[in-house]
Amino acid sequence: MIFLLTRILWLRRSKWQFLLAGFAYAIGLVIMLTALEAYLSIERLVKQQKEKGQYIIVNKKISIVNTLGLGSSSFNKQEVSGLEKAPFSKKVGLIESNQFQASIRARQLIKFYTMVFFESVSNYFIDEDIADFKWREGQKKLPIIVSQDFLNVYNFGFALSQNLPQVSREALKMVSFDVVISGPGGEQVFEGEIIGFTERISSVLVPQSFMRWANRTIASKSNFDPSRVIIQVESISDPSISEFLKKNRMTTDQEKMQLGKTGTILNTVMKVAALLGVIFVVLAFIMFSMNFKLILAEASADIKLMIELGYRHTVIGGNLLSYFSAFLFVLFCLCTFILMKTNAFVQHMLQGQGIASDAQNIPYTSILVGALFSIGIILVNGYLIIRQLQKTA
Repeated sequence: MIFLLTRILWLRRSKWQFLLAGFAYAIGLVIMLTALEAYLSIERLVKQQKEKGQYIIVNKKISIVNTLGLGSSSFNKQEVSGLEKAPFSKKVGLIESNQFQASIRARQLIKFYTMVFFESVSNYFIDEDIADFKWREGQKKLPIIVSQDFLNVYNFGFALSQNLPQVSREALKMVSFDVVISGPGGEQVFEGEIIGFTERISSVLVPQSFMRWANRTIASKSNFDPSRVIIQVESISDPSISEFLKKNRMTTDQEKMQLGKTGTILNTVMKVAALLGVIFVVLAFIMFSMNFKLILAEASADIKLMIELGYRHTVIGGNLLSYFSAFLFVLFCLCTFILMKTNAFVQHMLQGQGIASDAQNIPYTSILVGALFSIGIILVNGYLIIRQLQKTA
């Protein structure tokens, strides 16, 4: 009986329109779910950044006036106060620099010697585990945090030009350094130890307590204005930041600002793409509905005869719906496969760019949304089919 019912409903019916609707549905679902997953991934990255805090490092623009020694690149108290009161500013930290001469030389493993420029900042602004990043007067061991940029310059510049071995983070942590500082107050040697690396501040950081002691004791300077400040902001994509800095002849890392703007633009693009996918799915739904109406209209005489023979309209509708559900299930599995491959490719690409992502290998949320869309289309079409059959009967 089921075989006979299937032949009556589907035989001699044109299927290319139905397949075209399925093709449109698959394209729309893939676009929508891919855009949704990309949007969620971007939101996760932004949330991670917000949880860690977003920071910018600000300094004054250097001009010919500074070159001639007629202007200062340091921030005075009024300028720091202005930054603290800026609408985008959550917290401002002063980056203090050494006013004494400093050099470091390796004790073992690598032959390394260089003059060095130290900076310090409140531990609040350091993106590294700072449990061991402290110093007391009289202590000979000096903890140091090095920026990843500094390590890159050594490995791909200094080491290659001087025929020195390149070193990893782990290897560098094993190396002990002599840190020599000198100035009007004399010379002292400390045992430097790299305890971590920072992505936030491009510098060589020492504890703030050491910097202030050394500047006061070795450099004989107790008060001086900082030339750089670090600011915790709500969002680096805030346009008011650029406006404020431009107005006050200040500047910051434009790449970070562009990354923030890029994230905002990508979110907008993903929303538009998701909307486009929804439009495709809706159009496919309309095409499915029209095809079912056409099938039922062409087979109306056969349907009346089957009802007279004892077939219930729910059985006829169930037959149509079972084939439609199987068809949509195959399309959904295909779309899920494409989505997972796309998601894996994007994660691999982000990791290659050094961007850590906690995105899941299986995009459960997007798959669930796709499943709900498919179930919704099946239920709505089932309702429309039953209504049409009731009218035919």
